[in-house]
Amino acid sequence: MIDEPVLFYTLPDAAQREIAEGIAFAKANGLTVDTVEQQDFRIPSFARDVPELRERLDTGRGFFVLRGIGADCWTEAEAEIISWVICNYLGQPIRQGIGQDRRFFTVADKGAANTDPTRVGASSKRSAKHSDNGCLEARPPCYLALYCYRSAAEGGDSTIISARSVYDVIKSERPDLLPLYFDNYHFRSPQAHVWPSLGPTVQKPILEVVHGELRIHYARIMIEPGMEMVGTPLTTLQREALDYLDEVLDRPELNFRYVLQPGECLVMNNLIALHGREAFGAGSGGRTLKRFWMWRRHIGPGLDPVKLDLEEMV
Repeated sequence: MIDEPVLFYTLPDAAQREIAEGIAFAKANGLTVDTVEQQDFRIPSFARDVPELRERLDTGRGFFVLRGIGADCWTEAEAEIISWVICNYLGQPIRQGIGQDRRFFTVADKGAANTDPTRVGASSKRSAKHSDNGCLEARPPCYLALYCYRSAAEGGDSTIISARSVYDVIKSERPDLLPLYFDNYHFRSPQAHVWPSLGPTVQKPILEVVHGELRIHYARIMIEPGMEMVGTPLTTLQREALDYLDEVLDRPELNFRYVLQPGECLVMNNLIALHGREAFGAGSGGRTLKRFWMWRRHIGPGLDPVKLDLEEMV
């Protein structure tokens, strides 16, 4: 049973009017999703609710579905602007590529054009549980948002599982494997997330505790090739641990499952939960999502370069 007051948030009517005014200003001044800034597009009626929404992400369920960005009311370009502005209230949107995807990434079936084996999201195939790892930066995105502009005619269910649920099951059933998840693994970075001077992998544990927060980082499709690339393929025990983890991640009773509808935006804490997506028919309705990554401004170093260096470099 879905607890609607907790799992859903609908933009109030006043916020809808402010959004319409913001889009009118952007059009009148030739602003795009790449050029609009915070001061150009204000939604004070939404801003009042943001502290409570952040609590849902940080100390509540870790996710919610935002409703009210009507996909039938706006062009795709306008919906991109609105989605970016809303995400900018929740956190600081960050880049998803070096030369492109500076503000968001379009998740759609790109067919043969997708040549990156780590980017299952750019196909219609099932996307196994994973975190978005943001390999360009020293820290992964705190929040992830997926705005649905166009849904698939069939399939494409979104799934979410919390780090706490995963940890509790492992501790109960296979405590002998638990230490292996706190070891570092090499993740193969997506092709668009590789600094040429730094190499093709990044290192991180699957589970870790940071400032009292249990975090999870995972993508089997990145770990296996990453370990091979650095000459340390998975051991028999490590492979057993990952196989068991994959089985736990697929247990229906541990997962939240939902089919996003056009105009809805799934927002989640990317540090404390994994997400996945079921397969959908190739070309099934032209499923199109806009993905945003955000850092938290209200917890930790935020964007202060001094605090960032003290936390990440010292």
